Amino acid sequence: MKQKRQAHPRGAPVLSRRALAGLAMACAALWAAPSAALDYPTRSIRLVVPYPPGGSADLIGRLIGEKLSASLGQPVVVDNRGGASGAIGSEFVARSAPDGYTLLVAISDTHAINPAVSPRLPYDPQKDFAPISLVAVQPFLLVVGPSLKVKDLADFIRQAKDAPGKLTYASNGIGGLQHLAMVQFSAQTGTDLAHVPYKGAAPALSDVMGGHVDALFISIQGVGTNLKQDKLRALAIASSHRLAPVADVPTFKEAGVTGVEVNQWYSIFAPAGTPNEIVQLLSARVQEAVKSPEVSEKLRAAGTEPIGSTPAELRDFLAGEIAQWARVAKSHDIKVE
Repeated sequence: MKQKRQAHPRGAPVLSRRALAGLAMACAALWAAPSAALDYPTRSIRLVVPYPPGGSADLIGRLIGEKLSASLGQPVVVDNRGGASGAIGSEFVARSAPDGYTLLVAISDTHAINPAVSPRLPYDPQKDFAPISLVAVQPFLLVVGPSLKVKDLADFIRQAKDAPGKLTYASNGIGGLQHLAMVQFSAQTGTDLAHVPYKGAAPALSDVMGGHVDALFISIQGVGTNLKQDKLRALAIASSHRLAPVADVPTFKEAGVTGVEVNQWYSIFAPAGTPNEIVQLLSARVQEAVKSPEVSEKLRAAGTEPIGSTPAELRDFLAGEIAQWARVAKSHDIKVE
């Protein structure tokens, strides 16, 4: 007796095995090659560095730009637009078309410090930008000149407490990260140090080495070879762990001080409204670049830790940084008009 063929439920589409296999292959192709599906990029990309050539942001921008150019198949042109502590270049990107062809190398000053101290900032770091990836972080060192007779961080704190306002510290200007870092340190340790602001990090560093000012917060890259040449002495590093280039320098926590973590960080942003597909593609390519041996080794050699985050991770990180430095600036009434 012949068996009756079971009827297919009414309204349900009937797909052959060949059709199902073809659909799966199409979906896999779209997932594996988002750039083809997006038809992006089809022309050169502008990567704005909101500082002059030669600095840390410029060097990192060029490293990432070169890798992006290779992976995306289009030129990535670095455009240095310095001025106003990075605000000029940042505003330019914020006002650019959200099409993925104008990107920003943002740092802690442009997106966390400036909002904390500048009430008239011409852009909103959270509303006006689409996060792409946190590229790297560069922990700060607390350094002193060779003429200051202190044994270690505890001795430095002791001297500062014994003579309030006598010890001095330099910074690259009022309201900058170097200034706020020392304000945070003073609050955590109950010390009172006199601020000597300069128009830039180079003259500030020079006067600390010359013995005209006692101390300074600065990155490992900013210190250069001066530690090895005994022109400076590092008391502690404001990181959660030690770094290889200065492996003999203890963290603040190891030296007995908690709550002092200061990083100059570098990230990539696009204008707000950039399509999510483009954001995700760019983030994947930036992460690949950061984690490549060529880039990560160069970053680590300069005392910079490669990260390579997702857009969501950068968004959360930025929110924390903004909140942290806003508290420091507000509690000490630090403003830059």
